[in-house]
Amino acid sequence: MIADIRPGSKKFYAEEHFFGGIDRSGFFTISEANYLIHYGHTLRGLYDGSLMPETETEHKFVAALSSQEPVMLYEHKLWQKFLYAVYRASHRSSAVSNSKGSMTPSDYYNEMFHDAY
Repeated sequence: MIADIRPGSKKFYAEEHFFGGIDRSGFFTISEANYLIHYGHTLRGLYDGSLMPETETEHKFVAALSSQEPVMLYEHKLWQKFLYAVYRASHRSSAVSNSKGSMTPSDYYNEMFHDAY
């Protein structure tokens, strides 16, 4: 898959969320992990607003973030999977219920890990 998205400024391993990095987390296929490693910093920047979209795919990704409609964009689906994986990885060993109530993986990511990068 050739991406119409800027490569990240450095490799994205998200080791603060996944011991050993994305590729060893068990949440992603090899191709998904490789995509996140190369484009994860760009996706994160577009997600949190620290980067402005430049390409058509980047514009579609940003639009998909606020859309309530089902999105078929690969980058959006993969980023949602990443958010869910961060949420699941942080709750793997916890037997205590979430004191924050019913949070979505995106809400959890925004609250707990927004400043981790």
